[in-house]
Amino acid sequence: MLREECALDPGGLAASAAPSGPEARPAVKVPAVDWWITSRCNLACDFCYGPEPGKDPVALRGQILSAIGACSTEVVTFCGGEPLLVRDVDVYAKRLADGGKRTILNTNGSLLLKRLAQGFGLAFSAVGLSIDGSTETVHGAMRGVKADLSVVLAAAERVLAESGVSLKLATVVSAVNQHDLPSLAKLVGALKPDIWRLYQYSARGAQNSGQQRHTLSGDDFRRIAQAAAQRAAPVLTVAASEEQTAGCLIVDPAGNVLVPTAIGYARQGNCLDDPIDEIWAKIASPGPIIENKRWHSVLDGESAGAGKTRLADRPAGHYSG
Repeated sequence: MLREECALDPGGLAASAAPSGPEARPAVKVPAVDWWITSRCNLACDFCYGPEPGKDPVALRGQILSAIGACSTEVVTFCGGEPLLVRDVDVYAKRLADGGKRTILNTNGSLLLKRLAQGFGLAFSAVGLSIDGSTETVHGAMRGVKADLSVVLAAAERVLAESGVSLKLATVVSAVNQHDLPSLAKLVGALKPDIWRLYQYSARGAQNSGQQRHTLSGDDFRRIAQAAAQRAAPVLTVAASEEQTAGCLIVDPAGNVLVPTAIGYARQGNCLDDPIDEIWAKIASPGPIIENKRWHSVLDGESAGAGKTRLADRPAGHYSG
């Protein structure tokens, strides 16, 4: 099942041996790793802040998997791009799970039912599906003509029926869909996912071409998110402002370790050259990453989804982070 109480130490840190040197800071576990396992995607959202599509160095995936498996993080999110375009993504997830890590699949949802019919295994602690509108029209206005809301909703129902797997719904909130959030919140409330994440539209990323139509102020986002959380109750709703979405430690398809900036991504190193924990220890300002990933504390790795005891059945909750 899921739990609402925080599973982290006070401050979200788990201390280990401290590094030495003039710029050393107390060592902490890597809070989470987001693996851009592929740059390819079957949709073409004009708000995308993922990797620019290119020829992925597929031969490196095994080494990257080993590097992630060896690091101190307890949570790994498979994203991209569209991770379900990678045939063995479930095999990679199982290897990490067998090593004691919790895994999350972030997908646009359009391929999940097809992959399950082909024998794909839901070897994940949680599955995140993208729903950006309560109707086909609004969802399509956000995600393009290839998007199919009915398929994503069917995938959500399938995950809800899966014992041991939690469901996260994710929504990018922008000027395009802001008017639809009350209706979308009602839909989410009826679905009863374990958690609903609302993200303020961010303009970062090389292929993010929708600034003119998507830009939404932080004040408007907070107002919309608060109202949506109340309407979706008792579903736990987690809102992340544009600044908070910068709180990620990303491994790209080539093994580069990245952190978001205001307009793009800053390379911190490569996990094929140096351990991820060493790269993490050298990041000057880890606070935003720790704060943004604090929501992972609602996942209980041993019994997530067991018996489908859900946070959605508890008193309404809303927090940011």
